[in-house]
Amino acid sequence: MLRRVKIDWADLPDPRNLEAPYPPPERLHPGLNEINAETFPAFLDEIGLVGMGGSGFPTAAKISAALGAHTLVVNGVECEPGVTIDQAVLLNQALWVAAGAHASAKAVGATHIILAVKNDPDLVSELRGLYPDFEIATFSEKYPAGAEKLILKKLTGKTPPPGARPHQFGYLVQNVVSLRAIGRALVDGVPVIERPLTLAMPSTGFYKNIIVPVGVPIRELVERHELPYDPAVHILSNSGLMMGREAALDDPVEKTTLSILVLRRDTAWRDERPCVRCGACDAACPLGLNPFTLAERVRKGKTNSAAFKGQMTECFLCGVCSAVCPSDIPLVQTLEKGKQCL
Repeated sequence: MLRRVKIDWADLPDPRNLEAPYPPPERLHPGLNEINAETFPAFLDEIGLVGMGGSGFPTAAKISAALGAHTLVVNGVECEPGVTIDQAVLLNQALWVAAGAHASAKAVGATHIILAVKNDPDLVSELRGLYPDFEIATFSEKYPAGAEKLILKKLTGKTPPPGARPHQFGYLVQNVVSLRAIGRALVDGVPVIERPLTLAMPSTGFYKNIIVPVGVPIRELVERHELPYDPAVHILSNSGLMMGREAALDDPVEKTTLSILVLRRDTAWRDERPCVRCGACDAACPLGLNPFTLAERVRKGKTNSAAFKGQMTECFLCGVCSAVCPSDIPLVQTLEKGKQCL
């Protein structure tokens, strides 16, 4: 199992650069002449858009559920450690992001757009110039500040009840790369056949934000950038240190792939030890759940109670519990199995 590891990213190159090493695709879609609630969801299905922040949920369904929302939130908080592709897209492809945001807001009837980003004064200053008609709201850099529920808590001042969705409070929350994809299709007629992502090998100092075709094998990215990957020494993580999963060289880049990280196996794998009952996982959970107790119930097959299912419904598998565990217990991996009871 892939463990949650800590990596010092301090000396890496400027993560805001964005490269496109593959030839740009030609126009493949007619776009959309008029944005309205009736036609927009079908357009999103036609271009193949799913949540590109990692959820993979069909965006057409999300838009349809949010009709009547008063505010669109552009989620660029991006707190997954070492992943900066949202920042790079915001700074380098504002035309497409803004076009996707305005179209989404118009489709659901939202009159207000908020750009949610990390509390970085230099970044905020640049973004004000690129998105003058967006309100900018800053959030902590502490993971997992970019979770929808935590964004909603800050914007409304209240913790959403279990099972609540942003649209029930009048908000539509969309990831930066999802909105970029919408704008790309509207402006240039290119459907969702590209994936911006972070490619990094921390042990060598290699770090790039790049745009690649959806479906390209991870092997091709590793070879194209001449990364010294050795399967006996390294492990591949798809989509981050916290919420990522182990990947293989022949796995394809998916629409939901936030990053490909090449990690040293000796740091990514550690032996599990007995729980010391320190309570670190409970204290760290951003939703105040009880990760170890839930994991124990999963392991013992006691997953039928309403209380267990209620907590598992809330858990979004952020991985903080595993990251802080001094015994290296794979709590989030166990909780992922517990989701099967829902």
